[in-house]
Amino acid sequence: MDSLPVEATKPLRRIGAGHCGSVWAALTSNKYPGLPIALKREDGSPGRSLRNEFTIQSQVYQGLGSVLVPSPLAFIEKSGFEPCNAMMSELIRPVSDACRQVLAEKYCPQGMLPSQILNSPENEHCLVRIYLGRRRVVSSDKKGHISRFFSLRNFPLHMDQMEELSLPCDVWAKAMGATLATIHWKLRVDGADIEFVLGAHRHTAANPLDESALWVLDFDCCKPTTADSDGLTAIARAFWRNDPYYPRPGTLNEKDRQLWRIFAEEYKKIGKELLEADLHNLVDEAVSRIEETRGKFSSSTMI
Repeated sequence: MDSLPVEATKPLRRIGAGHCGSVWAALTSNKYPGLPIALKREDGSPGRSLRNEFTIQSQVYQGLGSVLVPSPLAFIEKSGFEPCNAMMSELIRPVSDACRQVLAEKYCPQGMLPSQILNSPENEHCLVRIYLGRRRVVSSDKKGHISRFFSLRNFPLHMDQMEELSLPCDVWAKAMGATLATIHWKLRVDGADIEFVLGAHRHTAANPLDESALWVLDFDCCKPTTADSDGLTAIARAFWRNDPYYPRPGTLNEKDRQLWRIFAEEYKKIGKELLEADLHNLVDEAVSRIEETRGKFSSSTMI
């Protein structure tokens, strides 16, 4: 646990909210000058733990090289009349204005002007969720939009959209496979509810979509696993109950099946590099357990 003075250079801006709590930006710290900072407050659903998130994020930050991880800066424990715990970490800066413009012009619903989206302060902090495991559902809308609600904040980008934009899905599939293998077999946690997003590179100006950096975040739901059948089930459960960031096995689309093979091969490669030879079978069994449990786990089941 750390505690340090924090001062806001401008009014705090709420940039997100989830089950664990709300996320605020526009902070600076005397201890970390020049580093963009996010403050996450534990004001969400009961049972979520920022202390756990800070611990796991610290471990992932030290042990991961395939994608970027926000630097964990401080866990601030509530005391006295303070309403809740909080966590400070590096802020993932949004994708570039050029990226936002592409998304707004290509995917905003009919009847809505892209300029309305781009000029809205609510859409300035744009992170792109990479859904390699889902294609959009085509609706009666001739453009295939699921609804008329549109926001660039945590924008979900699906496989068919990534193909339209000629984005490097195979590169991201390998990075996700390596990341999940590291989380499972080096850190020995299940990776439950983690997120993969595109944001700006850490040390450079934001780039177009295909050059943006892949980040992983949100570790508050991660739990320890065991090197046995129960641990493999926990891994499979976390995989299927997460949002569809990873490619999925058993699909009908050949491109999706190929992406799953890329993901699984990289997962096995990195997992086996991290374990002694007599434990390599666990990595293979983890992939098999995921494939075998397709359709068994969902966000509404507690198996």
